[in-house]
Amino acid sequence: MNADYFSITGWISVLVWLIVPLIWLFYSIKGPCRWLCPIALALALIALFLAKDNSKNYVNLIQPDRSAEMAAEEARKEASLKAFKESRGKDLSDVRFAEDGSDDTLDRAGMDSDDLKYLDKQTDSSEPDWKKDKKSRTEGGVDDGSVESALGGESAIEATSSETLDAMEEKVPVIMLEKDLAMANRLDTINLKIIYYLIGFGIFMVVIDYLKRANMHDKASYPIPLPSAWINSMSPLPTIVEHRGPINLASLAKRGDSFVYLTDDKEAAAKIPDSLQRWPIFKKHTEVLRADGEIGKIDNDFIFEAVWYGRGSFVVDSKARSEELIERFIELLSKRKQSRALVRQTVHLVWDMKHSLPDAQLQQLTILAKATGFSIVLCKDLAA
Repeated sequence: MNADYFSITGWISVLVWLIVPLIWLFYSIKGPCRWLCPIALALALIALFLAKDNSKNYVNLIQPDRSAEMAAEEARKEASLKAFKESRGKDLSDVRFAEDGSDDTLDRAGMDSDDLKYLDKQTDSSEPDWKKDKKSRTEGGVDDGSVESALGGESAIEATSSETLDAMEEKVPVIMLEKDLAMANRLDTINLKIIYYLIGFGIFMVVIDYLKRANMHDKASYPIPLPSAWINSMSPLPTIVEHRGPINLASLAKRGDSFVYLTDDKEAAAKIPDSLQRWPIFKKHTEVLRADGEIGKIDNDFIFEAVWYGRGSFVVDSKARSEELIERFIELLSKRKQSRALVRQTVHLVWDMKHSLPDAQLQQLTILAKATGFSIVLCKDLAA
């Protein structure tokens, strides 16, 4: 492997994208994790930036090595000249002077016009005729209407051209043989294709990882209101979730879910805002109503229907009302289970009481919640 195929930037891009599959391998062992897949995608994007820089500023500027072709052309001319001399042996001059060139051994005076033209063609190393003509027009100061005259003559153009060529030479990092140049281009193409594949697969992995973590309260991040069916298809929602410490009700609202928060702590209930943001982009909010508020007592059946269709969430701040509501929910959920009804968006029953939910009710709710798409969140004290 020729190290000159890529620049330092190109080789770094290869090293960067080689880390990406290793991260995915670690992810397959560790399981859903908040940052692994986004980090892998970010590295793939960095590798793409480096690879494109290598392709544009290095590989595309590599020039083929023409030295072998030039040597072959020079040898061909020398062979042609030698053959011409051998065929015109009688025209060779015996007298040599110090200032004579290699072609001065021939007696040009004794040659006809065709032989002279052929000899001049083989030995001429002067500038091409078109360049001579331009010099004669511009160096003499005669304005012949040409571009060269308008630009100040051939000398000015040559100065500008030399500066341009110097700048081009600085951009050409290396010269290599045709086969090596072809290999460099081939490897550059392969490098870019691999990175594009890693980016595409990386985006897919970020989405899959997000859906897998969406139902994990301790690992979920950036909740957005997606249909519960999408999330539950990737990671089934546990019917009973034991949550340590205070529950983040705002994250449930951002998921597009409804909740009924049952607590015997009036201070904690009072801290819950009257509305929670659901769609961050469109600033859409969902209402949070008090079951026993200033407007009066809200009927249990109304609460059930509202959360079933995702029209709002509720807070119950007394033990007696919470137990009453749970009993009514069990009755209504039993009827929905019989008709095989299922909520479109998950409904969370959050039990945040000093005493545990009675076992009999918990068992009934577990069966009914699993059949209808509800979730029971049991908040546990961190000190317990």
